[in-house]
Amino acid sequence: MSQLEDEFLRRLRATFKVEAEEHTQALSAGLVALENSASGSAAESETVEAVFRHAHSLKGAARATNFSHVESVCQALESVFALWKARQLVPTAEHFDALHQAVDAIGRLIHAPDGTPPAASLTALHETIHRLNVIAGRASAAATVATPRPTVAPEVVAATSTETATREHTLSRPAAVPANESVRIPGERLDRLLLQVEEFISLKQGATERAALLQEFGPQLELWHARWRGLQPALRSLRNQETTPEHETLVQFLEWNFDYMRKLETKLRLVGKRAALDRYELGKRIDELLSESKSLVMLPFSHLADLFPKLVRDLGRDQQKQVELTLEGTEIEIDKRILEEMKDPLIHLLRNCVDHGVEKPEERAKAGKPSRARISVSLATLNGDKVEIVVTDDGRGIDVSRVKEAAVRRGLLSAQEAETLSDDDARDLIFRSDVSTSPIITEISGRGLGLAIVREKTTKLGGTVSAQSRMGGGTTFRLTLPLTMATFRGVIVRTGGLNLVIPTAQVERVARVKRSDIRTVENRETISFNERAVALVRLRDILELRQPEPPALAAQSPLSVVIIGTQAATVAFAVDEVLHEEEVLVKSFSRPLSRVRNLAGATVLGSGALALILNTADLLKSARRAGSPAKSLSAPPVALEETSAKSVLVAEDSITSRMFLKNILESAGYRVTTAVDGVDAWATLRTERFDLVVSDVEMPRLNGFDLTARIRADEKLASLPVVLVTALATPTDRERGIDVGASAYITKSSFDQTNLLEVIRRLA
Repeated sequence: MSQLEDEFLRRLRATFKVEAEEHTQALSAGLVALENSASGSAAESETVEAVFRHAHSLKGAARATNFSHVESVCQALESVFALWKARQLVPTAEHFDALHQAVDAIGRLIHAPDGTPPAASLTALHETIHRLNVIAGRASAAATVATPRPTVAPEVVAATSTETATREHTLSRPAAVPANESVRIPGERLDRLLLQVEEFISLKQGATERAALLQEFGPQLELWHARWRGLQPALRSLRNQETTPEHETLVQFLEWNFDYMRKLETKLRLVGKRAALDRYELGKRIDELLSESKSLVMLPFSHLADLFPKLVRDLGRDQQKQVELTLEGTEIEIDKRILEEMKDPLIHLLRNCVDHGVEKPEERAKAGKPSRARISVSLATLNGDKVEIVVTDDGRGIDVSRVKEAAVRRGLLSAQEAETLSDDDARDLIFRSDVSTSPIITEISGRGLGLAIVREKTTKLGGTVSAQSRMGGGTTFRLTLPLTMATFRGVIVRTGGLNLVIPTAQVERVARVKRSDIRTVENRETISFNERAVALVRLRDILELRQPEPPALAAQSPLSVVIIGTQAATVAFAVDEVLHEEEVLVKSFSRPLSRVRNLAGATVLGSGALALILNTADLLKSARRAGSPAKSLSAPPVALEETSAKSVLVAEDSITSRMFLKNILESAGYRVTTAVDGVDAWATLRTERFDLVVSDVEMPRLNGFDLTARIRADEKLASLPVVLVTALATPTDRERGIDVGASAYITKSSFDQTNLLEVIRRLA
């Protein structure tokens, strides 16, 4: 194949992957909708026809680009959909599981090199295709005796509002758009275009500043005129004196100077007016261009929300829970970059709702609730430039007492502080890292990271997140976000010789504080704000700037402070100088500076000076660490104490798995001892001390469940963390792990060494 043909095939496959993602998303949404439709209804027939067409179109595109495995799966799907369309198949819950599994397989294949899965996945792929073929074959043979499918909704349902459902049905049909009215453009090209347009913002700010500078000449020229008028008597006296060549030259120069300055004043005023007009026109054109460019990257929330029904369905079935998901307001358009940033946080929230919030059917029945739980995700615009995302479930609610216990256990609060903490403040602790009320860590939740990620991402985008809950009455999460993320208003401060930008949305107040008003509370310096004590820290210390404080600030002069507040905390930061507020353009860091503590990016101010944009979430975390007892504003940073390596016992009967886990842990700095089975591990625990145990479940002589039970029953070992790493992935097995007292339960099918190390870091 020639180089030209190779390049054509590469571009063709890139186009295919985009198209294939659209088809797989439509297939997933269609299958979830079919689970909610009554058998034989018009809605069911219409949706079956739509998913049939998507499978057929995807098969043809896969054939054209040599994605043979995708073609094979689509062929098997077509066989099932054809029988369904002909009413020769009444699908069961197991059939839906097989269909979803096939669509998931397609999603993995389209991202695999040349559409070829790894050798280890080929067997599973063939089993999926065989399962679909068996369904189609059995359905044909049993068509004459098939019984109608019950009209009761299945365990997990995805319902949308009327307008959203109408939109989805419309999108599921082949689009009849003339070729000359639409064009497919890669998203990264649009992103680059928007970034280039955003650069004009600095030009607009520069024009504004120069126009303002020219306007300043007016008062200065008025001052000159006043001084000139005051010199008129002296000039007249000079003219009346005896004339000499020197006097004549001086008088002529003064008269010429007056005429010259008047002409210069006229020109300056004209330039000033033109500069103001240019600033207005340039600003208007740039704002219009930026607005139009932003609209190119605005996507309806459905672009992200369409993923949620299948996610909730799969989570609910995995945990044997009945869940109904409702989506509203998905037609609202949001900046594509915000959608990308919020994808993981919203998935974390939904997983949290299913795992923590929603009860199992029998538990809901005891509480007098419907067996099927309800989760809703709704959107609404606020003030034209913000959007509110509300995620609600009608589950058990947040147990405030358990949240306090988790915070005390992780050392975030003392027992005395927990007792005096209000319910609202206690609920806010769920957004802190390492706080989880789950009795066991699994691949779904329990690490205490999910909601911390939600707050971190939301705050980074200039938004807020809060939670309301009532025991037994469910939980509501409210996220407020900007519709676009190109620019924001920022307070410009100067400290340590640097220009710094603090997002205005997180600034509660800018003030000047007398040094005599600083109070020490529990060995921490504070100031009074809204009749409460607020921690006071020096921004230069938080940023670890070594430049000494200006002498004027080191004296008893008032302090300039910026009070930053979020749901997590409120802290006053002392700065050298507060300059002004202006609109700034965010310029993110590139590798290797993709994540810098306390910083969110950089910008160029209207004056042309470079300024660093501060990450307020990081600042508050750093302030909490710096604000420990006995540390004042001027106290030097305290070096962290080095900790000795933790000791871990690995119990695993497979020598391959045993060595694999040992290498992972030793590479991370842990001291590792191995045991060949549960009995060997138990004997080792009786003679040596360990900080944590990692154990398989299925082992000879003594399995992992029984080993964990023995550890919990032993007075000396009862508090020892135990992490079970096993191939047993059913809900029953996980519940047994909870019953015997395991600290974490990780299945090998979803094993990730990063997650394992994070779990061990938390527990050890």
